[in-house]
Amino acid sequence: MENNVLNKLQLYRTKWFSDLADEKMLANTLLTRPHEVSPVLSYIMGRFNQGSVIDYITNGMGKVMTIENRQYEWRVMIESERAVTIRNAQIDGTTIVSTDVPGINGQPITLWLSDKWFGPGAIIEFDDKEYQARIVAEPYQDGENWVYTVVLADGQAASYIPPSLLAAGKQVSRVGSAYEEGSDEADIVNYQTPFMLRNHLTTMRLTYDITGDAYSSVMVIEIREPGTKKSTKYWAPYQEWIALRQWYERVDYMTMYSKYNANADGTVSLIGTNGRPVYIGAGILQQIAPANRKSYTTLTLDLLDTYMSDLSFNIRGFGERKFLALAGEMAMREFDRVLRDKASGYTLVDTKFVTGNGQELTLGGQFVTYKGLNGAELTLKHLPLYDDPIRNRKLHPITGKPLESYRMTFLNIGMKDGEANIKKVVRKDRELVMWHTAGAVAPGSGHSKSITTLRSNTKDSYQVNFLSEQGVMVTDPTSCGELYCDAE
Repeated sequence: MENNVLNKLQLYRTKWFSDLADEKMLANTLLTRPHEVSPVLSYIMGRFNQGSVIDYITNGMGKVMTIENRQYEWRVMIESERAVTIRNAQIDGTTIVSTDVPGINGQPITLWLSDKWFGPGAIIEFDDKEYQARIVAEPYQDGENWVYTVVLADGQAASYIPPSLLAAGKQVSRVGSAYEEGSDEADIVNYQTPFMLRNHLTTMRLTYDITGDAYSSVMVIEIREPGTKKSTKYWAPYQEWIALRQWYERVDYMTMYSKYNANADGTVSLIGTNGRPVYIGAGILQQIAPANRKSYTTLTLDLLDTYMSDLSFNIRGFGERKFLALAGEMAMREFDRVLRDKASGYTLVDTKFVTGNGQELTLGGQFVTYKGLNGAELTLKHLPLYDDPIRNRKLHPITGKPLESYRMTFLNIGMKDGEANIKKVVRKDRELVMWHTAGAVAPGSGHSKSITTLRSNTKDSYQVNFLSEQGVMVTDPTSCGELYCDAE
């Protein structure tokens, strides 16, 4: 918000400050005056009533894993079938060119492939599925590649394979296998070892101090905590509310955006003040498979259908093809626009969208769920982090809204083999640690009134600390993805 001005009704501008709260600071920021009756003010910029979307889909749904070490590793197994890349293709020892008709009259074709993936008798298909060939001999190794001899599988003398399908970089994949009566050959079994993913917990902290005078100071305004009936004119409870709000916002932001900082050998080069390494774990966005990130300039239903269809191929074993997309406000508007355009060609009968009687009908509501092709279903959930103009400073060239607000992060929040795909990971007994260091005053009990009261220091103040050691785990990164706006 430019210049901290809300609107013309605002009497004075916001002043920013941090760290120690004392009586002088409160007076300078116009938050205290001598015994003045004041109105009640709700904290307008707070998000107490919005809760934490990210915490809800993990901790709130019981998807929490407690560990005793900082690092955690897990294995991901992807589909064992795959396409193999062509490195070279020849006929009679000569590399195939665009004028050739490879395979005509049953002519053998020699293929150099990147892996030993097929056995004799296997039927393979090319990038154009109309063309199939049969492997007629055991492959042999030539350097890093494997050499296969194939013929056209349809057995027709006039058939041939377009040379463009045999160019280096093109691929082949298995259809199946076929053999003659009394054969003694067979196709082979393919194996693929799982790949290992590693992340580590991040230790987050927050602290605030308050003096004895500030603890007892009455503010000029009364603060009411949104969503509850709690209100106060004292600085101390207000400061506690602010600290908790900022704490959970920062935890949410780190859960989404933090970047893994370990080296290949697991060591960390970032060193803290006391000489020990500072570990930063990967957030949700960094864990999503890069291949599943797609950009758009204008969202369309065809683009949405195609993307959901592609992503659905990666969620086998999770049951239903249901996605939850965390979205900014502008992404939700784009989503709503696309579905309204689609619905405009139909007669819409939906009491959630149409209200009123007779001539006084009102069209309202917002599309938040879409059922696409092949049972794929998408539900959008607003994520306020994407709309924050303070953190998201790249703007859309036309609307002037944050580009991040157009982001849709597709999360598979399903279960596979009894395990949640997305879960919060916490260190045992360190999910949220809170404590205070008391001096003459302490939170809750106030000022000490007896010499028998034991306090930790002689200061006329106290300090409150928050600490958490936690992270997030996306078990199968290939089942999540993102659509983001690229309109710079």
